[in-house]
Amino acid sequence: MAFRFRLDEPIEKGFRRIGTEQIERARRQLQANVDPATEIHEARKCMKRIRALLRLGRDSLGDAVYHAENAHFRAIAGTLSSARDGHVIVATIVKLAAETRNQAASQALARLKEVVLAQSPETSAHAAAERAEADAGLERALQRFRRLRFAPDTFATLERGLVRNCRKALARRDVAYAERSDEAFHNWRKSVQTHWRHMALLSRAWPALFEAQIDAARHLSQMLGDDHDLALLRIRLGTLAPETLPAADAEQIEGLIATHQAALRRAAKPQSEVIFAERPKAHGRRISGIWHGAAATIREKKALKDEASAPVKETRARTPAVGRG
Repeated sequence: MAFRFRLDEPIEKGFRRIGTEQIERARRQLQANVDPATEIHEARKCMKRIRALLRLGRDSLGDAVYHAENAHFRAIAGTLSSARDGHVIVATIVKLAAETRNQAASQALARLKEVVLAQSPETSAHAAAERAEADAGLERALQRFRRLRFAPDTFATLERGLVRNCRKALARRDVAYAERSDEAFHNWRKSVQTHWRHMALLSRAWPALFEAQIDAARHLSQMLGDDHDLALLRIRLGTLAPETLPAADAEQIEGLIATHQAALRRAAKPQSEVIFAERPKAHGRRISGIWHGAAATIREKKALKDEASAPVKETRARTPAVGRG
């Protein structure tokens, strides 16, 4: 069940196969109920993969279908977001505590963790209801996905989707560094995530090359993800009543958040310049050329194999005609 197009498979068939596999995988995660935090995280990743797939194939789906399906999967993921955000906030507090050597800051984070855990409103019944709602939405989505039509059924559509997202990633990067807002960096992160998932979808064309690009983009996405987690923690900190956490603690934690975000954002920009060194159209042409070359190689190998395995036709030698004399 690799999140990959196959070189010897029609694009439409691959598109439906990949999408249905991810929906079925997400449903299995939601139905397992063994480790809820991990299962919700994995199910949400499936939704992100599906939405990246939709963006790649947008032109052949048509705008109406694309927007409708993208909205459906965004809503399903949103059903699970409250549970996921709670776990992320606690994990971010733990990570900050592990990275700081300031004793006062460590103590402030420990008190914040106690407050956050004590205020968690989620109950097992509420979480189960959210999972059931998401699973029902995925069941309906599965039926729709199996009937999706993809026209034209060509790689050119995927190239256009790839180029469109690269343009968006570059534009969002410029906005992020101009505005310096949490929301702008989060929007940039979404496009970076989509980019490395697009690379994963096409990676069978040249696995070693694509894996290097995927790793670099995934690393950038992780940095921007850590930045977003810190932004969520800042929001949560701002919602606490003054009596629940001393002002000095809140000030210590705000300072830690600001310091860590600044470091992440400084590191993210040069990393992005490596990943997006090519202009979007040039990147699309290069990936298209690699794909078509790899697909032609597969076809040639198959033709040679078929030729080698074909039965050898026997030729019967003709007996010279003998005259009656």
